[in-house]
Amino acid sequence: MSPPTILTSQAFNIGLMLFAMQASKKISWEDPETIQLARAAYGIAQLVAVAITYYLIMVVKKKNDTTTLRYVVPGKPSTNGQPSEPTAVVTTHRAYDIDQLQKAIRSIFTTAVMFSVVHFYFKINQPLLLQSIVPIKNALISKEALIHLWGDAAEGPLQRPFKAESPFSALLGMANAPLEDGADKKKEQ
Repeated sequence: MSPPTILTSQAFNIGLMLFAMQASKKISWEDPETIQLARAAYGIAQLVAVAITYYLIMVVKKKNDTTTLRYVVPGKPSTNGQPSEPTAVVTTHRAYDIDQLQKAIRSIFTTAVMFSVVHFYFKINQPLLLQSIVPIKNALISKEALIHLWGDAAEGPLQRPFKAESPFSALLGMANAPLEDGADKKKEQ
């Protein structure tokens, strides 16, 4: 069972953003009741996204996939220009997925704090509308959700370790690279 294809469509993402921007222009943001409703919707959306992610953690723990996963984490750039040494990681699918889901929860909270500052400190209200939709959509189409909730096969773009989706990470060469056969033996010598 795959997610509805509309959720993963780039055209849907662009359309959603354009719709939210146009809808936010039609809303009277001076009305205190409207702002309270937008805040409530925003808070509920964050809680639903966290609840979906915790549900996925429960599903991962229940499946208890102890298949060994080996990959290399590239070294991070340092201030002196010399990157640190790459690190070989040996874990299980269960531990890897739980770690990825915990990162997703931290990301949800970080985004919530950031948009709360934008809203309360800078008095910008319009992002509340779009951010009442996006976290739930992102939680439902995350790679872990595609595997554990929608039942997609963990192959191709869903193969662990997941490739970094940030364009900045790709530019810096910080994407997780699969461990080559025998590379772990070379590290041990």
